[in-house]
Amino acid sequence: MSRSKWILLVVVFLIFTTITAIVVMERYSYHNSSRKPTNAYLHSRIKKYKIQGIDISHHQGEIDWEEIKHPDTTQELKFVFIRATVGIDSDNRFTENWNGAGNTQLSRGAYHYYWSDVNSTTQANHFIETVKLVKGDLPPVLDIEDISSIQNVTSLRKGLKNWIQLVEDHYGVKPIIYTGDSFYNSFLEPDSYFKSYPNLWIANYNRVDLPDADWDFWQYTDRMPVNGVETLVDANVFKGSQSKFNALLVP
Repeated sequence: MSRSKWILLVVVFLIFTTITAIVVMERYSYHNSSRKPTNAYLHSRIKKYKIQGIDISHHQGEIDWEEIKHPDTTQELKFVFIRATVGIDSDNRFTENWNGAGNTQLSRGAYHYYWSDVNSTTQANHFIETVKLVKGDLPPVLDIEDISSIQNVTSLRKGLKNWIQLVEDHYGVKPIIYTGDSFYNSFLEPDSYFKSYPNLWIANYNRVDLPDADWDFWQYTDRMPVNGVETLVDANVFKGSQSKFNALLVP
């Protein structure tokens, strides 16, 4: 073998091993991670909420639904939101997780991660084709976290409203809007439609006390350990009473 060919093989080998190492490290960092578990769920502010739950996607891997349990023995998990669709794609564990949750006592809901640069009607139709809701399920969720790179905020809001209307018309229940606290304040709240929207799920991990404003669900951490799940998960609370929670469910 010539010296140049030998050097080329060495270079190819080094590139391959480097890429492999990066992939392995990323997988390790997500599943085992430097993202240390949080005990925010033990704070008195969180413990006062009696309706608590989690949300998951394929990132949690295979879940042992029979073992799902709140890490605080004084609390009980009562609901789970499951990612169903991402833009025009599907979560590759949705069916598995949807059926698994359906065999538990948890109230289950499905959410759509909205792609701000993709047609809203196409996304709504994809969600509708993917998710079949039954009596007792939670309303569909629209997860919006990013502004568009190809349209202005007014057009983005128009697309979000269109998705909501199409999904509401199909299922007969008003969807829940999920977004970050700062995103809501900057891009949604200035529009009276969103400011008065009745079903709102806010994510804010930086506070142990979220003011009792116009929110229904609060995602307060993304680092809660849960029995039956290999990775850390997002933890949520519902602000209202059990009767108010029940009123949200698909009739």
